[in-house]
Amino acid sequence: MVSVARKYPAGAPILTEGQAGGHLHFIRAGKVRISKVVPGVGEEALTILEAGDFFGEFEFFDGAPASAHAIAHADCDVLSVPHAEMKGLVARRPETAARFLWAFGYTLARRLRETNQKMATLFAITRQG
Repeated sequence: MVSVARKYPAGAPILTEGQAGGHLHFIRAGKVRISKVVPGVGEEALTILEAGDFFGEFEFFDGAPASAHAIAHADCDVLSVPHAEMKGLVARRPETAARFLWAFGYTLARRLRETNQKMATLFAITRQG
């Protein structure tokens, strides 16, 4: 499998919202901040990912451009695997595909639960004001 390991210093952009992704990124060490720019407010962190986490999964599944920024929150080491390579691995190794998709599903469900909680909190705050 072809992959590229890169080191990023804190504050360095890894992926920019709207950019053609093309890679699934696995954090080997350090932290990565996933954020969006809110007009009139600035950068808003959505989450901080750590070693063992991954990002770029939206682009992996739907082929659309990156949906958020990925910025090195601390010095980090990231392994980037082209989507075509991951898809080929999944096609060639069904047992790997099952474990991979299960891990994806678990992670996406966890992230969606966190997002739902944040949205509920946001709605509660805006209704109080």
